Amino acid sequence: MSEQDLELREAGRLWAIRVQNPAFDDWDGYTAWLERDPAHLEAYEAALDDADWAEELYAAAPAEVVAVPQPRRNWWLPAGAVAAAAIAAVGGWSVLDRDAPAQQIATAPGEHRTIDLADGSRLALNGATRVTIDPDTPRHVVLEQGEARFDVRHDASDPFVVLSGGTRLVDAGTVFNVVQDRDMLEVAVAEGAVIYEPGPGEVRLAPGDTLKRAGKGATPVVGKANPQAIGSWASGELQYDNASLGQVARDLSRSIGRTVRPAAGAERVTVGGGTLVLRGTPDEVLARAGPLLGVRFVADGEGWTMSPTHGPPR
Repeated sequence: MSEQDLELREAGRLWAIRVQNPAFDDWDGYTAWLERDPAHLEAYEAALDDADWAEELYAAAPAEVVAVPQPRRNWWLPAGAVAAAAIAAVGGWSVLDRDAPAQQIATAPGEHRTIDLADGSRLALNGATRVTIDPDTPRHVVLEQGEARFDVRHDASDPFVVLSGGTRLVDAGTVFNVVQDRDMLEVAVAEGAVIYEPGPGEVRLAPGDTLKRAGKGATPVVGKANPQAIGSWASGELQYDNASLGQVARDLSRSIGRTVRPAAGAERVTVGGGTLVLRGTPDEVLARAGPLLGVRFVADGEGWTMSPTHGPPR
């Protein structure tokens, strides 16, 4: 199955989750998605017809059955099989109710949230992040956009699975970080192991391993990172060692909630290393970042443009 087919399948499944929610009201968005491509309706119907997927993702259905209205066709589904998750949130900490069904959870730029899953695992969401979680199947999480750090209770008999950008990531350890930025996917392992696309051609990532895929169909590139720096944003800091301005800009934008862009031609310029504390206002964070990383920031509309302190972009 191609990357495009995988992404289409996951989109169909996500709409299947949302539309069956009794509180769902985004019919305009759903209809617009269907009308953009005839393949979208096929993917949606395939999700509802896929008994293996339904059995994998959802808990056993109760005996009662209800009719759920659909814009294009009617389906009879088990009551409570798919709906919105109840989340009790205090500040940035959330606990999923095991008895509630699934929901898409999103953070605003600059907002961090920590979620305790029913299986004992913990999920930290960076700013501008969107995930879908079903409390009945807490070991299956869909990362649609943004960055998340997973602290997983390992269970070899019931692997923890992350779906992101049409890609399947299976936990074989405990702590890892995933970024989905448009078509770009990044995975980094702090502890344990993660298997990228299990099966023929799978890639097993150990502590300190990173994997970056630039876009759909691109070849994944495996690299190295300091395990202690992986997902450090979740503890209120960013750790760098010869990072590119592009990476720093993306990290800062998610963390402080304001847009930071690398100067033209400077996307791949590397900067100094160190630990940047994220405490304080955006201005205070950038004031610390400048001398630490050897960069300067120039206000640009509602955000900033970042460039190396010395010399033109190289």
